[in-house]
Amino acid sequence: MRVRLDPALLAILVMALAIRLYQFDAPYVDTHSWRQVTNADIARLWIEDPINVFFPPVSWGGPHGYVGLEFPLLQALTALVWRVTGHSEPLGRLVPIAFSVGSVWVMALLGEQLFRRPVGLAAAFLLAFSPTFVFFGRTLFSDVPMMFFSLVGVYGYASYYYGERRRGWAVVGAIGVALAGLTKVPSILILGPIVWMAWLRDGWRAARDPWLVTGVLGAAGAISLWYLHADRIYLETGLTQAIFRPSGSYTGALAAVAGPFSKVSHWTDWRAANLAEIGRVLWERLWDLHLTPVGVLGAAIGFFGFWTTRTRTVVDVWMLAGLSLVIVSLPGQLYHEFHQLPLLPPLALYFGIAAAPLFDAARLTTSIRPRAPRALAAVGLATLWVLVAVLSFANSPVFIALYRPNHLNHALITAGHAMRDATPPGALLVTIEYDQFGTNSPMLLYYAERRGWSFDAHSIRTSAIEYLRARRGACFVATSHWSILEAREPETAGYLLQLPEVTLPHAQREYRLFDLRGCPRTW
Repeated sequence: MRVRLDPALLAILVMALAIRLYQFDAPYVDTHSWRQVTNADIARLWIEDPINVFFPPVSWGGPHGYVGLEFPLLQALTALVWRVTGHSEPLGRLVPIAFSVGSVWVMALLGEQLFRRPVGLAAAFLLAFSPTFVFFGRTLFSDVPMMFFSLVGVYGYASYYYGERRRGWAVVGAIGVALAGLTKVPSILILGPIVWMAWLRDGWRAARDPWLVTGVLGAAGAISLWYLHADRIYLETGLTQAIFRPSGSYTGALAAVAGPFSKVSHWTDWRAANLAEIGRVLWERLWDLHLTPVGVLGAAIGFFGFWTTRTRTVVDVWMLAGLSLVIVSLPGQLYHEFHQLPLLPPLALYFGIAAAPLFDAARLTTSIRPRAPRALAAVGLATLWVLVAVLSFANSPVFIALYRPNHLNHALITAGHAMRDATPPGALLVTIEYDQFGTNSPMLLYYAERRGWSFDAHSIRTSAIEYLRARRGACFVATSHWSILEAREPETAGYLLQLPEVTLPHAQREYRLFDLRGCPRTW
């Protein structure tokens, strides 16, 4: 891949890095903390245990539980950082930040390859300051490396078909496709623009191109093998992260003695889908969070106003593939802003097509009379776009909707640390969190630095606690929503009140810890 960095692109990358350092030291208890903590939990366990990417461990699967999910590249890299630095949530953000800023760089290269340099700069600019991509670009989400490898995959094949036609670029593209799909399966939508590029250049002859066919089939094979393996893990352990099967339950004897589980699935159930509501929410996110009004207007102008090159249709196919992803996964789209991130690259390219003249200092210099020095024009353009970016970002609701600096759940961290200090190393905890949809929660166990099992008030039963105490070695029961448990499951609450309660200094009263008398009294 090219290593040339012109001053304009370097400035965009520096600003992209700087804005992603906002709230760098924030703990993982802002928006979508559950998935952040799930990934951090896997990485933390790999500090203690050997890293085996084929069997990702989780705290909520008992003493040796592991989960079926996407290829845990992000978690493994974070674990390697923490092995050097120690367990530090701020330093754990370095890994997604690197992938996020790298995505901005590859976006610039891709836009230049498909169109010309100013298009790439404008597209990279929008991606650099997209409020959602900035926020998720510094969180432990697999969507961030997925975006990076998706862009690498498309760029590799774009360079193969529209650049030097060197075979090495096809290899880069195939590796990008494979790693993108392994990191998160929705990225397979990039096969749409890749196949379309092949058709535009070679027609039916593309089917006989070994560098395309072998690369795409090899990538698809690697992706398929991984998710078959992840599904096999689910069949063995009953634990998954809602890839193809619902998550939020346990299996076997434990399921028989627990209450009903509220499972989570991201695939569309058309019987329950409220299309009008989903459309409204997605439009508001596009306008306020993903692109901001400047980005939406620019992307609309690029989409409707410019049809000058054949490569423009590559972006159209990419956009259609992204919209198909939205349609088949509407529930996940409704509740999770990060599920729309795969739409950002084609939208950024539409914006780049429209805004390219304003990112072309040389062209503007020659069109201004009297002619301005190129350096002066570049400085003026840079100042303009910095102001646009800062004002758009500052006026978006991203701070309230996602960062939420005044609503971070510090009480959870305090209680978790208190539980860690009040229990012996290796003690197994049964945690009860949330009213519903809380089974398999990693939150308390992660901050308590313990392993065990997690339920919500809907699924917990005294029979499940007794089973885990007698058969699986559970030592303590911890709650984070005592009033909800007391109201919803008074029998379970009454059972817990008969047990010795462990004092949790500085923890709120909603957080309570009960001793099952199942651990040796040696600490």
